[in-house]
Amino acid sequence: MKLLKVYYAYFSPGNSTETVLSEITRAFHDYPVEAINLTNYDSRNMEYHFKENELVIIGSPVYGGRLPVPVTEALSRFSGINTPAVLVATYGNGDIGDTVTELSNVVSEKGFIPVAAATFVCQHTYLSECGQGRPDENDLETAREFGEKLRDRLRLMITYDVKKLDLPGSYPYAKPPMTRFPFNVETNDYCIYCMLCAGICPVKAVSESNPKSIDNDKCVRCGSCLRICPTQAKYFTEEPFRALQKKLAPLCDIHKEPWYTIG
Repeated sequence: MKLLKVYYAYFSPGNSTETVLSEITRAFHDYPVEAINLTNYDSRNMEYHFKENELVIIGSPVYGGRLPVPVTEALSRFSGINTPAVLVATYGNGDIGDTVTELSNVVSEKGFIPVAAATFVCQHTYLSECGQGRPDENDLETAREFGEKLRDRLRLMITYDVKKLDLPGSYPYAKPPMTRFPFNVETNDYCIYCMLCAGICPVKAVSESNPKSIDNDKCVRCGSCLRICPTQAKYFTEEPFRALQKKLAPLCDIHKEPWYTIG
């Protein structure tokens, strides 16, 4: 079946997931390609409808072994008509959990046919030593290789009625979605009210009139506001955050490779 267009949709507060998907999509340079930035609040709340002759590559980070809630909500607004989908999960060198299986289940219910899946290690949001510098050049080379093999496989398919993918994870899921966190985002007196944090927050948890006011029920602790703050006024609640970093420390000694499968 001939593809007419390729989309890649990503939730990527730290830009790592976007980087991986961009490399995968490079293999489709001879097709019209469109990015859908699900990190953006307005883009995430739009509806998207895809056809059978369009490919959708979907990328998400792992949050506690599950899809982040904003991603699940965004995908509820996607619909396909036997549309081929590629599932990509990025994680901080820990446990991928049920994320890929959940992503497959979610898109299958919306009219998509999973034709391939992949996982890639990225630097951990809460402890940079875990997966430090990842995705590195070897990871990105694997992403390009995956994209090329995927492109070649799709060109040979008459229909997308492919075999069920053998994916990591299980159903029922081992854990509930991550909605509660042991720490909050705090703001100190270095804040200069530049409002960059409010502009970049993917869930609009930072008040647009007072950057020190944060709705921690909305906040997904992605760290976007910490990274963009020019005065380092934003930080995670120190004691529970340090405890989490200590718990994560053993992961720093593990090196995990990218993984992929194509139906």
